Amino acid sequence: MIQVTVERVGFDQDSDQAVLLLSDRSKSFILPIWVKSQEATAIALPLQDIKPPRPVTADLAADIIEKLGASVVMALITEIKDDVFHSVLVLNHGGREIELDSRPSDSIAIALRTSSPIYVSDSVMAEAGIPSKSTDVQ
Repeated sequence: MIQVTVERVGFDQDSDQAVLLLSDRSKSFILPIWVKSQEATAIALPLQDIKPPRPVTADLAADIIEKLGASVVMALITEIKDDVFHSVLVLNHGGREIELDSRPSDSIAIALRTSSPIYVSDSVMAEAGIPSKSTDVQ
């Protein structure tokens, strides 16, 4: 597993698409994941320290997790199947680990709200990661 951070969220003004750029800690690799603009906005809000007047779905999910006495262990992007990224949101509840199937955009949005780490499996990074030409994400 490779720990990553969300380096950038880019929006395409002409479509309902956006790209998440995830980077490993050494910034050697970038993993682009295309998502809908609504999901990208849910990820961009906590990155910009913006709290909307009403909770978005990721805020609600994070609140439910906390109020039920669980905590987020990590978001993990597990595989690519038929050109679609898959992930799990890993929770801890009373010492028991629970894996919830999740879209990467949802698990990342919840992880950001709960200050939880985000990981990518080695196989996903090997398949879809792009080597960074410098130490700065372009």
